[in-house]
Formats: sequence, structure tokens, C-alpha cells
Amino acid sequence: MVGHNSRVRLNTSHSNGYSDPPDDFGIGLIGTASGNVVEENLVTGNTNGIYIAAAVGKNVVRQNTVVGNPPIQVATTSPAARALDIVNLAPVTQTEFDRNRCITALNAPCPAVAP
Repeated sequence: MVGHNSRVRLNTSHSNGYSDPPDDFGIGLIGTASGNVVEENLVTGNTNGIYIAAAVGKNVVRQNTVVGNPPIQVATTSPAARALDIVNLAPVTQTEFDRNRCITALNAPCPAVAP
């Protein structure tokens, strides 16, 4: 999503992307996306679950369940691929994280669910 001031809510995103390139995702905030709310989504089996690019503006990511990203096939066939449940490449102050549940995350506070 490159848009501004949008809400992505109550969706299921499953099995999106390939391990090469490893920047595919289920739900993504890319470009200069800002003012968006990503909430109460179920994101599973994607190369990356929720992907937040470096240049995005302020956004909110809350109450999402993001597990099983990458799917087992990626971990087996491309073990060097960097793929996680939540990838936040934006500066710490740009994305508000609130009550998301995941197993793996990069620069995104996320209480872990038991694997």
C-alpha cells in the first residue's frame, strides 16, 4: 500500500510472495505511505507478513495476528532469505505498534505467540 490515510482491517492475507526477492509481503506499507491503520488482520504463509518500508510516514499497526511468515517452504528452500512475520525498516518513531501477535519480528515490538 502506497496510499495515505487508509484503513486495512479484518482481512486475511495468506500465501503471497516468493523467497526471491525476499521483499514480498502479505500486507505492506511502502513508498511514502502515511496516516494508515493496519488492524485486526490475520496474516499467514507469506514471504513477509507485514512489511514496512524505510521511507514511510507515521502509521499504526495494531491487533494483528501475524504467524507462519515465511511459510516452511521458504525456510527450507531459501534458508538465507530474510523473511519474518513483521519487518519494520522505518525509523522507530514512524510506526506505532500496538498489541500485535507474532513469532518473529525485525525492529517491531510484538509479543510472541508460542511456536
